[in-house]
Amino acid sequence: MARGQGIIVGLGASWIKALTEPRLQSIVERILPPSPAQKREVGADPAGRPENMPPAFVANRTAVALGLGELTVDQRLRAQEAIHYGFGAGLGIAYSAAARRWRVVSAGRGALAGLAIYAGTHASVLPALGIQRPPWRLAPAAVVWESMSHVVFGAALDALRRAVED
Repeated sequence: MARGQGIIVGLGASWIKALTEPRLQSIVERILPPSPAQKREVGADPAGRPENMPPAFVANRTAVALGLGELTVDQRLRAQEAIHYGFGAGLGIAYSAAARRWRVVSAGRGALAGLAIYAGTHASVLPALGIQRPPWRLAPAAVVWESMSHVVFGAALDALRRAVED
């Protein structure tokens, strides 16, 4: 598969994740309602506070560190979208190449890869960098819908990869 196809796979999977995440959040929060304080945590409320999601937080932190000052909400949202889709495109390339080389990568039709991506970002790197609390300190609802949105992302990566390979 060409790198361009991997980019398409990643962009498509990112779009699907973005479409399903608000619904997942809504369903899970009805079952496991977070407190108002928990909803204010970084990454806890994409529907109500999209400018407080990790990519927007990182963009703002970077602007401040560079002496540019705080970003506006609109700037945070634009940066977040660029980061979200850029990261997704990169993951599409990596997943497509890895799945082609090692069949085990696509075990579970990408769902396991999605969980691995969650573990490698929200559950480890983001907390280690002080961007987001670790899962055991976040509202259970945020952990469930976020990890499930990554399962959706992984499944979409695999489905789209298979579609473009045929």
